[in-house]
Amino acid sequence: MKNKNTATLLAFFLGWVGAHRFYLGQYVLGFLYILLFFTFGISFIIALIDFFGFLTMRRERFDYLYNRMYFDSDFNDFLAKRKSFQKAGPPKRIKKEARKRAKKAKSTREVVLELKNEAKGHYQNYEYELAVDLFEKVLEINSRDAAIHFNLACCFSLLENKERAFRHLKLAFENGFDDYERIKVHPGLAWLRVQKEWENLVHSNFKSAKLLEVERDDLLSTEIKADDKKEEAGTEKDGKILVQLRKIKDLRDRGLISDLEFSKRKEKLL
Repeated sequence: MKNKNTATLLAFFLGWVGAHRFYLGQYVLGFLYILLFFTFGISFIIALIDFFGFLTMRRERFDYLYNRMYFDSDFNDFLAKRKSFQKAGPPKRIKKEARKRAKKAKSTREVVLELKNEAKGHYQNYEYELAVDLFEKVLEINSRDAAIHFNLACCFSLLENKERAFRHLKLAFENGFDDYERIKVHPGLAWLRVQKEWENLVHSNFKSAKLLEVERDDLLSTEIKADDKKEEAGTEKDGKILVQLRKIKDLRDRGLISDLEFSKRKEKLL
């Protein structure tokens, strides 16, 4: 059998006289290289091209071109099996990895539940922006989840984003949210309740809301932490919270307190 490395070296060192062609059994081409060397001298360039061609050629391709006569049917079958094995890999290993991936894959319900719980945790830690991101991911899976729309309304109210808060509250009504007492007393909606649009929105939607079942466990809690209760002595009733919110909002609008001080006071109230 002809060796690819030997042919490559011959093409580099003695290619100008066609040594690599004689080695491969191509005697006519070998004599042609000698003729071109003594006449025009371009066999150097052709030999250099042959050298780079052998250097970059795959072993299977070299054997197919120059060692075909040595191949028997058994060896051809071996090459075919080796190539198919390299492409597909061991069948048993592939099936085993597929089973592992199937076990790790979570159902949509599990993913939604994890997102909801994580979002609630961020909400309780006053990380409202992070809670919004996670609640919105839940809506990407189920855009008609009334409880999630309500939770987003609470988050945007605390972030003082009036437009988005009212929009999600309307969507909560449209998708069957009917826990009106929670809307009236939930501390997360305290800032929204002092807005001018509140009365018209609630009055119209309380009458037209569809009375559908909502998953109560998905709603943000109206309870206040024990630590916050100590800081909020005298503000347990919703009316008092609204009055104090109006006062600090008025102070901020008049420039008597900074935005940072307003945020701190609002957190204490809520």
